[in-house]
Amino acid sequence: MAQLSGIERGLFIHALGVAVTEAREYKSHLGLLLVDLSNLARINHYHGYQAGDSILLTAQQQLLAISRLPDTVFRVGSHRFGFILPDLGNPAYIALAMNRVHRVLQSELHGDSGLLGVEIRIGIAINRQGAREAMTILALAEASLAQAKLGGVQRIEDVLREGGDEPVSLRLEQRFAEALKDNAFELHFQPKIDLGSGQVCSAEALLRWQTGGEYIAPEMVVQLAEAAGQTYELTKWVVHRALRQLKDWQGSLDIGLALNVPASLAGDPDLPTLLHDAIAIWGVPPARLTVELTESAVIEDKQSGFDNLLKIREQGINISIDDFGTGYSSLSYFKHIPAAELKIDKSFVDSMLVDGQDLELVKVIIYIAHKFGLKVVAEGVEDRASLDILRELGCDMGQGYFFSEPLPRSEFECWMRNWRGLAE
Repeated sequence: MAQLSGIERGLFIHALGVAVTEAREYKSHLGLLLVDLSNLARINHYHGYQAGDSILLTAQQQLLAISRLPDTVFRVGSHRFGFILPDLGNPAYIALAMNRVHRVLQSELHGDSGLLGVEIRIGIAINRQGAREAMTILALAEASLAQAKLGGVQRIEDVLREGGDEPVSLRLEQRFAEALKDNAFELHFQPKIDLGSGQVCSAEALLRWQTGGEYIAPEMVVQLAEAAGQTYELTKWVVHRALRQLKDWQGSLDIGLALNVPASLAGDPDLPTLLHDAIAIWGVPPARLTVELTESAVIEDKQSGFDNLLKIREQGINISIDDFGTGYSSLSYFKHIPAAELKIDKSFVDSMLVDGQDLELVKVIIYIAHKFGLKVVAEGVEDRASLDILRELGCDMGQGYFFSEPLPRSEFECWMRNWRGLAE
């Protein structure tokens, strides 16, 4: 195994051990990437150590930006980084993570025309449900990296087979590209209920993709788009399909539509233009459209994110801050946020009946949001008891399986025709 630096090695091994313990406790999957900048010694030789140090700093910053989690990225050698991937929903997601890391670093470390190109090699290992010890998964990642540095072809299915026999389609990224080209996605719709009147005030448009006879999780679809560098194209498809549906419903269903924008586009200067052009094409009132962005996405690049939100609001489009309460924002956030509503994260709504602290958090969010003129939507309303508490607290809207799961267009239209409001 390659020599690791002293203090960083200890921190890395400790963090990996903690991640393995948590994976074992929660029966989750853990991934590990070893990212090696293989020709850094030559770059130092020809261009000086300042050039090499700049490359290392940029690489670490980019890995931290991809992770967004504490204690997951470490410099574990002179030109090597360890990247811990906790709580993988599916072991196959490690292929998406590896592709994204390679694509981002390849883009950011290209250097100027007179600088040697950086050679990026990545070793990978999977630990299903914490079954292996930290040093074992590290050894597997080292072996994978050694193969990559020798020019060997890394077969992801072989890595996955080491930890189990779960079938994985390695053509998923190719299928995604084909689906985007062929408009093979669809939107499902989940109603948002006004908790005062009991009427449907809007619906959230949610992306769905079925391939090979099964639905692919929306989170994985977004990861596929990011790995392929097609996040903007996927968002463009969602925006136009949602607005086309709003156009079709004019005169029959008097509701608005909310749609999600990926975190990576929160500060993209092309986002306001995309929305403006789509509204012009489909001719729907902008007030019927709500753009949902996660709180963490906005505050991560606060200046660009807020600038974008202001431009979107100036078009007459509503803005909703999704998953509120999970982004560690300060109270000053409320003073400047150019949004019309907040969505309380589902995790707080789920546990507020049994956790007094979460109940207090829900109360505080509703109170402060109203003080700043914001409507509040509670996500994850699953039962009558939760609904009753939210109404008592003055929450404006609710969304969740107690009302309806996300439905295909025809089923949603049927549900709308049969909805009679909230019975007391």
